[in-house]
Amino acid sequence: MILSRRALTLFVFLLAGIASAASQERSGGILQGYPLSADNSQQWKLPDKLNEISGLAVTEDARLLAVTDEVAIVYELDYSGGRLVKAFALGDPVIRGDFEGIAYFDGRVWLVTSDAVIYAFEEGQDGERVAFDRHDTGLGRFCEFEGLVYRRQDEALLLPCKGVKRGSGLGGLAIFAWSTASNEVLEEKRMALPDRDIAAAIRSGRFSPSGIAIAEQSGNLLIVAARERSIIELDAAGNFLSAKVLPPASHRQAEGIGILPTGELLIADEGGAHKARLAMYRPARCDACNR
Repeated sequence: MILSRRALTLFVFLLAGIASAASQERSGGILQGYPLSADNSQQWKLPDKLNEISGLAVTEDARLLAVTDEVAIVYELDYSGGRLVKAFALGDPVIRGDFEGIAYFDGRVWLVTSDAVIYAFEEGQDGERVAFDRHDTGLGRFCEFEGLVYRRQDEALLLPCKGVKRGSGLGGLAIFAWSTASNEVLEEKRMALPDRDIAAAIRSGRFSPSGIAIAEQSGNLLIVAARERSIIELDAAGNFLSAKVLPPASHRQAEGIGILPTGELLIADEGGAHKARLAMYRPARCDACNR
């Protein structure tokens, strides 16, 4: 059978689409497995104390920690109802700053400010004031930062750049890595964000990260942007996999993101003039769970 030029072009296009889908499946992408719809989610209004929620962290035993702007208070939330479980603070008086991210691993907690100052401490009990170590990473001269996550394979914290500062010398946005073992920036682990791929996927000329989470088994990164109301997924090397636009009725200002060990996706929105909210999305299929 001889195919016309038009039929041949269509055939090649279909093959390319099949190959692309197969490539994404091999990559272990999970974002496309989450229908971001109201009928696939649960949402809770959060207490007034969390109106300026700015980051989420999920513990190994599936508890949820959060931090807000301005003060170094860590909150534990019950994500089955948005209830406050406990709260503890850094220092006495409590340390103040522009806190924009929280990370957790093995009883250790880290907070990061917008100018990349990291506070490290042990998890406290309800009402406790805990001691801490303070580390100025020096990265504040390059970027304004939002979001923080711990990557266990290299014992590093990942810090997404939200906006490049004038005179920084950076060509675009990046994700920096800071070692929790040696307390130093791991320059060789820095990832440049794939700006062109992201811009094409979300139809926006910019992408401003506000939160980051990691799928532990694959190492894939989910990064949410409040300003652009979108989420992107990168593989462990920083290659672009996919993107989704958040429903504006459900997400006014998404500032935190997390993935539960059972696969559910958590997104926290700052309240502004309204109540802060926590949303939980179920994966549509088992192979979309936290691989």
